[in-house]
Amino acid sequence: MLTGERVKVDSSDVRSYYSHGSIVISGKLIKSRIGSSLKTVRH
Repeated sequence: MLTGERVKVDSSDVRSYYSHGSIVISGKLIKSRIGSSLKTVRH
């Protein structure tokens, strides 16, 4: 497996990809938290 070499070559691309993924995941978590809080407030 040449994953190590690939990461070294595309380190910037990998970083941007992971940062974008983390932002999307955090956004989903925030939305789910807001939705659950709204549900509890309504009840």
